[in-house]
Amino acid sequence: MTYYKFLGAGRVGPFSGHVWPTDWLEAPEVSPCHRGLHACRVTDLPYWLHDELWSIEFDGPVTVVGRKVVGRRARLSARVPGWNLDTSAAFARACVGRTAGHAAAECGDLDEGHLAEAAERLLASPAGESPAGPGPLTGLRELALRRQEAAARADRPSAALVCGYLADAVEMVTIYPASALGYVAARAARSRRPEPGGDRHDEERRWQADWLADRLRLPSD
Repeated sequence: MTYYKFLGAGRVGPFSGHVWPTDWLEAPEVSPCHRGLHACRVTDLPYWLHDELWSIEFDGPVTVVGRKVVGRRARLSARVPGWNLDTSAAFARACVGRTAGHAAAECGDLDEGHLAEAAERLLASPAGESPAGPGPLTGLRELALRRQEAAARADRPSAALVCGYLADAVEMVTIYPASALGYVAARAARSRRPEPGGDRHDEERRWQADWLADRLRLPSD
């Protein structure tokens, strides 16, 4: 299995502040979340987004702990060139689209399809399009706030909550890192009315991981 490591610019560990060398790195001991060399699987990528993405090679066994893996000795193999500012912006915009889709599903007859159309436009928008420019985001925050008010008047609390997440996401997309938009989309999914036999939060995170794997051409786990 191929593992991955998100780092700050210049191969800097986002939590440790350590600059990763180009050669092997070894930890004196392994204690998940405290000591050891941490990385992740493809399915974990949405939780760890940062400036640089590298494939990483472990020398020896790794332990899976929640949404990460940890081992004692590892080295960076190659930087993933597809993860850059354009891809990060496209991911953030796609997460806004997903949030709009969740809002549309919850609003139903209160929306007349406008949120669903916005979601489709966002998910189909070109990869290089700037989220700050005119396009699918134009007027979306105002629309979300109007639908939130309508949902509150109709006593549809889940719809009102998800529309609030959408309004926040549109405002955040040019300010916050892409990881924050992934979080908002997952929270919006979880805030929808319960679905028997499924966890919408986990399904949303799987969708995000699949989006990243497809865009970055990464092998699946």
